[in-house]
Amino acid sequence: MRLPISLLLLAALPFVRAEKTENTLFGKKAGETEKVVVTRVVEVEKAPGDKMAPAADKPGMEKEMEAPKDGMKAKPEMAEGEKAIAKPKMTEEAEAPKKPMAETEAKKGDAETKKEEVEKPKEEAAPAISPFRPAKSPSAKETRTFKLANLNRPLAFETTRELQRLFGVLTTQYVTDGTAFTKAPGPVTAIAYTILQDLGEHRYVAKASWPAVGEALPASTDAWAILLLDAEVKVGATGRMTGTHAGTVALDFTAKFSPIDGKTLTIRREAFVECKPIEESNANLTKFIEQVAQGGEFSVTTTERIGCKACNSLGYTREPQKGKLEDKRIPCTICESTGKLTTTTETKFVP
Repeated sequence: MRLPISLLLLAALPFVRAEKTENTLFGKKAGETEKVVVTRVVEVEKAPGDKMAPAADKPGMEKEMEAPKDGMKAKPEMAEGEKAIAKPKMTEEAEAPKKPMAETEAKKGDAETKKEEVEKPKEEAAPAISPFRPAKSPSAKETRTFKLANLNRPLAFETTRELQRLFGVLTTQYVTDGTAFTKAPGPVTAIAYTILQDLGEHRYVAKASWPAVGEALPASTDAWAILLLDAEVKVGATGRMTGTHAGTVALDFTAKFSPIDGKTLTIRREAFVECKPIEESNANLTKFIEQVAQGGEFSVTTTERIGCKACNSLGYTREPQKGKLEDKRIPCTICESTGKLTTTTETKFVP
């Protein structure tokens, strides 16, 4: 059965359109779409003639147009599926030799992360202590000189009793290492302590109590303090020491005692250095005099109560009144009616 030329042209028209849509949607080459068109055309030619509708029948034409479109969609999908199945084979063959390298890199990465995890807790646990802030020392209002050459001379300030008194004050402001006298950085006080945590290098966090030392160091009870001891002490140990106030220090550490166990804190606390004060003995006093004679420079700052010169140590001043035998007493405002003034004096020792 021969079909009219017009019918063949109308049948080929949808395939031309499919070529264009195929090229735009899937990006296929013209050769691939031609193969699809040829296969579908063959199917149309093989179809029996009695089932074919006349050229003027529009539903038949629509069916023929729908069939090639479905076929066009199915073929590229199959092509893509085939390529998708082929891709894993190529990747497996290509990536097969690269697996050992990936495993070694992963192992290296795991080892580095483990090292970082191990090092981080150490950095957090390591205490960081800022330098000491200078201890508060009372500023001297007056300065005087104690000359050993004038000792026990008539009308001289330098007497044996005064030397012993000043040397007694010196023992609370100087420390000795057994060979020579060394000036301490702050006032010396007796400290009762309980060790809470060992910070390394003989540094400890302690709960301590100490009495006041003049204006430089106020008294404290059950206060956190930083102790620098000469010997190692176990955590939880209690004891007493003679310590020199070295000032305040900022401490950043991870607590290992309740109730703040495991927490990282930054605190500012009093800091003390263990020391051995000079003993008040004749031997040490003789050694002290010899070192001063050899040119050693020593001074001691004392807080003393002296008589008020404005009221002549009476605590009041007198004002005469007319017609009365008794003078009017006016309280002294300088010494607050006590007759005594508190003064800080620095005494320097010279040969």
